[in-house]
Amino acid sequence: MAHIAYIIGSLAPDSINRKLARVIVDQAPAGTELEEIDISGLPLYDRHLDEDFPDVMAQFKQRVADADGLLLVTPEHNQSFPAPVKNALDILTRGGSSELSGLKLGIVGASPGRFGTINGQSQLRQFLPPLGVRIMGSPVLAVTVGENTFTDDGGADEATTRRAGDYIAAFSRFVAAPAVLPREVVNTG
Repeated sequence: MAHIAYIIGSLAPDSINRKLARVIVDQAPAGTELEEIDISGLPLYDRHLDEDFPDVMAQFKQRVADADGLLLVTPEHNQSFPAPVKNALDILTRGGSSELSGLKLGIVGASPGRFGTINGQSQLRQFLPPLGVRIMGSPVLAVTVGENTFTDDGGADEATTRRAGDYIAAFSRFVAAPAVLPREVVNTG
């Protein structure tokens, strides 16, 4: 069984990325467990927090460390990924260890913009590898949201549902596949 944690980069309760996450969870293959880790209560990272690392940040890091993989479900703000995502990633690299080192990671997102979240995802794909993250290359899921993309009952149109299903199936296989080096060996802290 693959245990995949996911964070939603939008803090809005009615976020289209929360809707996308719900569709992904609904489409997850048997043997895949998805767990949301809420990042709305994380303090804004500041290096002075390293002196007395807050419990909420340590608990967040531990929940990610306990997962087999992490899925970022992120909107795009001004053609980039939003501040809550950057803050969460910064916290994961602080406090004496980096939970990103060796972590298998996926990136998806939804936006009303013409190209979905492809620009923000591209920036994350450039920014994360030096931190030791193993990012799934394809398929890519950058949803351009229209008036009928998401339904009132928590679903999505046929194309979005199919793409979400294809993505989570591929990500589940990616997470379950043996790594060249175990995460413990890569995670040198």
